[in-house]
Amino acid sequence: MTGQQPAIADGASWLWSKQVGEASQVNAVSGTVSLRQPMIDAQGHQVRVTQSDHFVILHDLFTGRVTSIDLTRMGFSGSLDLGTAEDTAVLLDGATAIVVDRTRGLVRPVDAGSLQAIGDQVRLSGSLVGGAFDKAGRLWLGVPSQGVAIALVVKDRQIAVVRTEAVSTPGHEQALTVLDQGSLVVDRGSDQIAVVGESPTRKITSPVSLAGAVLPARTIGSAVAITLPTEKKIVTIADVAKGGPVATMSLTPAEAQAATTQPAVSFAGKVYIPDQTTGAVRVVTPSGQPAGTIQVGSAQTAVELEVREQHLFINAPDTTTAVMVDEDGKTSKVDKYDPVPETSPTPTQQPLPTTSPQPEQSPTAKPSDKPGTQPTRRPPSPKPSPTVRVEPQRPGPPVPVTALAGDGRVRLSWGRAKAGSAAVEAYTVTWEEGGGGRVQVSGATLQTTITGLTNGTSYRFKVWATNSVGDGPPALSEPVTPAAAAPPATPAAPTAKLETDSDGCYTGAVLVSWPGVQGAADYVVTPLKGGAAGANPPQTVTGTDARFAGLTPGDSFTFTVVARNSAGAASDASPQSNELTVHYPPAAPTNVKGRQISANQYVVTWNAADGHGLPITGYEIRDEDGKKIGETGGTVRTATITSATKLDWVEVVAFNDDGEGPSGYDQVTQPSAPTIAISSTSATESEITVNFTADGDGAAATCTFTAGGKTVSDCSSPAKITGLSADTQYTITAKITTFAGAATDTASQKTDAGSSGSVRATVNCEDSAGNPDPNFCATGVPVYNASNDNGSVVRRVHDGDTFPVVCKVHGENQNAGPYHDNKEGDHWLKLTDGHWISWVWLHFDNGDDVEAIPDC
Repeated sequence: MTGQQPAIADGASWLWSKQVGEASQVNAVSGTVSLRQPMIDAQGHQVRVTQSDHFVILHDLFTGRVTSIDLTRMGFSGSLDLGTAEDTAVLLDGATAIVVDRTRGLVRPVDAGSLQAIGDQVRLSGSLVGGAFDKAGRLWLGVPSQGVAIALVVKDRQIAVVRTEAVSTPGHEQALTVLDQGSLVVDRGSDQIAVVGESPTRKITSPVSLAGAVLPARTIGSAVAITLPTEKKIVTIADVAKGGPVATMSLTPAEAQAATTQPAVSFAGKVYIPDQTTGAVRVVTPSGQPAGTIQVGSAQTAVELEVREQHLFINAPDTTTAVMVDEDGKTSKVDKYDPVPETSPTPTQQPLPTTSPQPEQSPTAKPSDKPGTQPTRRPPSPKPSPTVRVEPQRPGPPVPVTALAGDGRVRLSWGRAKAGSAAVEAYTVTWEEGGGGRVQVSGATLQTTITGLTNGTSYRFKVWATNSVGDGPPALSEPVTPAAAAPPATPAAPTAKLETDSDGCYTGAVLVSWPGVQGAADYVVTPLKGGAAGANPPQTVTGTDARFAGLTPGDSFTFTVVARNSAGAASDASPQSNELTVHYPPAAPTNVKGRQISANQYVVTWNAADGHGLPITGYEIRDEDGKKIGETGGTVRTATITSATKLDWVEVVAFNDDGEGPSGYDQVTQPSAPTIAISSTSATESEITVNFTADGDGAAATCTFTAGGKTVSDCSSPAKITGLSADTQYTITAKITTFAGAATDTASQKTDAGSSGSVRATVNCEDSAGNPDPNFCATGVPVYNASNDNGSVVRRVHDGDTFPVVCKVHGENQNAGPYHDNKEGDHWLKLTDGHWISWVWLHFDNGDDVEAIPDC
């Protein structure tokens, strides 16, 4: 972030830039970037941004790590691992944050700053869809198994269901978007659309099937756009409150494909339709009339759309640009890398770390230790470039910071900061309360104890990392109050085990439990890797168990528990739990490709699946009904399948010792009809050579060449037809056949006369990468219908071809250049078919004596 306070009153939106790993705050009034926050841990990753006026939450979809930024205190304030095994989201409304696990049907409130649980979770029946807040602060979710939409609110740190409405046939798939008041739910198994508002639920009938419908999570305004990728259509409802008018419009195939990840969005009376193949957004009216095109990114770049602060923000995360659209349709281009007054990774200039106290000491607060009294060694901020910046990197934030209170002291610990361009040299801790203070520890230390604090005073701590490039952004602790009250007893060692689902399969999460401690108000549970904290964020819970998702598969972990009473006093850490290694069934194989190569054979290829902590033991290939049709070992990435039943889809499933993972799949590609083309022919007395190109489009092919009743089978050019008669004109028929069809081509060629006294010539032509045309000889030396190169080329001959010559004439001078040792001369040789070739390409079997060849 920059060192200025966000212009919250003016409205803004945070946009992600993938290549540099940076979130930029765009002012909705000026259209300029007012704040920046680097997130080097997420550089190159897809990140979901959720925001309010007080917090920004960044959800790294590649790692499952969620990070919160406190805009009031200007720093990173919390971290949470959600993993990638489940469909999860962190939803934000003001200072209220809710974690929704759509896969497991779990909803739990968390503190928006620390991301720690603040109340009991709610378990709903089956999986969930959608999720956003309306203007009344209600979180709306769809429950397809029950055919209902529900609204939840957080009150007194607890979440509760406050409304349940029947919206679809139970068991039918749903799609849901949240309206300004209520929600709209599509029944994907029918043509019914339900509108849930302040009045009784109403139904709207769609003019087309709603199978596969997708909606944006939130719709602002009275109009809704429902995207149907399968149908390649959009259904629009111009005014949801009035139930219409309802209209449809068509999508291009590229728009339909893009809609699976980013559906069309209705905003201010128009519909905005993204197309990632062009990096553009098509604008239409609700009735489908064209209203313009907005170019955002380049070809094959993703486009994201979000309505916020009375504007539509169109972001291309893979590029440097975004576009802001106001309610009148006016567009403003946003350069996310534009210079700002000061591009700084921290909200204030960080002081040069001092040399004391040493990491192993317990530092004491002193008024003279206030930050800002020492010179800085941070280099000046580099000037941003309109292209992707390649700059030395400061460290990332050491989130989360955990503060545990004691008598006149606070025990601090923090996550290991990503190093950036150089190793972390030090961590600096500062605080302002009680006269303020600062302390430095080494870059290998992730904890310290601050002593000499005043009991009853609430403290907030900042921690940042420093490398040779400069200071990274600060991480912030929650408020913590030292007290003389006795802490709870130290908990017993916890027990850790791998979580299993209802089928007994490991999920990748770890369940930690421990006996309760008398007087404990909550517990802080910390994962340890190699006996040390810092790799994964701890959790604060009020019960006696915790679930950790997102731990790295294949790594081993133990856990400790600290008990805290209502006064905030913290116990010592418990003994470590049993050690366990995280593992679970494999991920789906990626890049699955299926291709038919013959009437009953298919080739299936794929990329290796992630074994999730265990080696892949094998792969199974299945048809679209899930029936096994092939298998391979764990290191094989291709299979040839024989199936009497036609395959339209293929699936590939990976196995490890924990079982099978989800399938990767692909629609089987059908090859095109084959093609064949004769490029040139040449002959001797008894043989014709055919140069050709043949393409079976990946299918097994048979190629035949026939002349004078003689046939040869060969799909490798050139083909030679032998056993022919001398001085005879032949029609050559070339044919290629695959299961997808057949194709033919024909040519005419006369065999040589076969005179016993004739001289035979051999073509000499050699390609080289350094030649002006490296493929000249492969194309062939031309044979003309006259003794000069002004005539028509009747065919081409190739290096090594032999044939008799009849006689010679003097004609146009030729030079073979580098293709035949710069041979030069004006002799032209007549061939038995009456056509001509320059002497410079030939070598004769009479000792290469051209003068011995008779004149024509």
